[in-house]
This record gives sequence, structure tokens and C-alpha cells, in this order.
Amino acid sequence: MKLVQIVAIPPGEAPEKVRAAWIGATIPLADIEAPQPGLWSSRGVLGKELGFLAQLKRLVGIPVIEQPSVGYVVEVLAAMEVLKSHAPAAATWWEQHTPHLIKPGKKFLFDASCCKEVPGGAP
Repeated sequence: MKLVQIVAIPPGEAPEKVRAAWIGATIPLADIEAPQPGLWSSRGVLGKELGFLAQLKRLVGIPVIEQPSVGYVVEVLAAMEVLKSHAPAAATWWEQHTPHLIKPGKKFLFDASCCKEVPGGAP
């Protein structure tokens, strides 16, 4: 199993202190067929691209474009288990504000600039 450690505050929609709580966490990478890190398009965890302003932009013809980023994909449930032991208050925030993500099969994307591969993970 390959691992990645979060070494800087990841970008995203969660509050800064919640995102900062990931620093130091070591998370197993998702078992996917694509190389990691990889180039991915992602959505915000709070769904702002689905909100009223985004819908209004689409209605008047202004494109709402997702910018792809290079990052590591992890299973949400595995990441949450790590976070629960690493920073329980942050894990509670995720459970309360993003219950739609805390399900089997859901994935988080951590920007590669915030991560460090952990040596010794299985190939």
C-alpha cells in the first residue's frame, strides 16, 4: 500500500483550521488504475459550484470551469479514519458538514504541492 503524508495546508472550501488539521496525517492512496499523483478535475467539498451563483452564471451563459490539478487520490473513509485519530475535532467538522462524502467509494483529492510520498509504501 502506498502512502502520502500531508505536509502543508491543502486548498479547498473547508475552513482553514479544518484543512490545516490534515498536516502530519499519513493516508493510504486509493487503489486506482491511474498513476499517482495524476491530473484530475475535482469539485469542492461544500458544493459551491452547485450553488445559486454558479447556477445564475450558467443561466446567463457564463461558463463555470473546473480547473484541473495535480494531486493524490485517497478513499474518503480511509482518510477519515486517519483524521479521527490525528485530529478528532476536524473529523467531526467533516462528518457534520459533508455527510454526502462520508460514504464508500467517495474520494478526496489532495493537491500534490501539499503532499509527500512516504518511503517504504508497497509498490
